[in-house]
Amino acid sequence: MNVFTQSFAKLGGSLLLGVLLTATVLCADVPGFVKEPIHSPNAAVVAKVVPSLSADVVILDGGREQGLRLGMVCSVSRGFKQVGELIIIESRSNRSAGLILELAEDAFIQSGDIARIKTLQNS
Repeated sequence: MNVFTQSFAKLGGSLLLGVLLTATVLCADVPGFVKEPIHSPNAAVVAKVVPSLSADVVILDGGREQGLRLGMVCSVSRGFKQVGELIIIESRSNRSAGLILELAEDAFIQSGDIARIKTLQNS
């Protein structure tokens, strides 16, 4: 075997080894956190509505971990229908509270509704 043939054989062996290693890595199990979104959902489920004389307080099953912060305005929806808006007045790790700012005509906020942070879109 001459020098050229030996070099070519070594290169071919290295290339084959690289392909095998790449295939092994691609077939490996991907950890669960890799598939999770990087950003929080910026939404929380309405746990309950506490009526009071001055204003109803909406308790949410979500807080800072879901991106809800003091002063943020959220739209509240049931399915595809928007039922109202609220402002966050208290936010803890996994719980927050809001005051109702606006309700759609003949609508009310109830347990199971979804509160999502209102965001602005630039076009």
